[in-house]
Amino acid sequence: MINNRIFNPDTLLDPAESSTPDYLIGTQVIDERVNGVKVRVFEVPRARFFSTHEVIYLAAALTTELDVIKRRIDELRLGRKVIQKLYAVRLDAEPWPLKPLTLPILCDREKDVGCVNEVEVEPAELRGNMVYAIYVSINGVRRFLKITTLKYLDHYEINITRLAGYRGIARYTVNTKLTP
Repeated sequence: MINNRIFNPDTLLDPAESSTPDYLIGTQVIDERVNGVKVRVFEVPRARFFSTHEVIYLAAALTTELDVIKRRIDELRLGRKVIQKLYAVRLDAEPWPLKPLTLPILCDREKDVGCVNEVEVEPAELRGNMVYAIYVSINGVRRFLKITTLKYLDHYEINITRLAGYRGIARYTVNTKLTP
């Protein structure tokens, strides 16, 4: 279940407001200038909650369907911690400032109505325990993001690193193999 837009998702951390919060929420969409180019971005909740736009990143990093990712995030309501967000921070200031991390909306201009971002993907070098690594260019800004998936014995770790404009990182753990 997806809530309407929430402008400050950190206010959801108050347990007095709801006994079973929705972990997949809508967040504010902004047009941001990066290296002189307009890019449509969304605010990423700092911890615990997921923006609806983050699901695409996780599905790509795990090569899994969007519905499977949404279902696994929804299981947080039942106390199951299959997919967890560790944190999402900007690295251009103090670790927990008021400025949220923003990431570009990944969409296909030809298929999605209202899509303004042109997305290009190039493979990145796999090192160590990486099982997936790509660079994402947005609207001609080369290597805007790097998405990596690391495989460990009992879990996966996904890192989404923003490289253009300011630096930032969102880090997730996946505690099981995802199947439909």
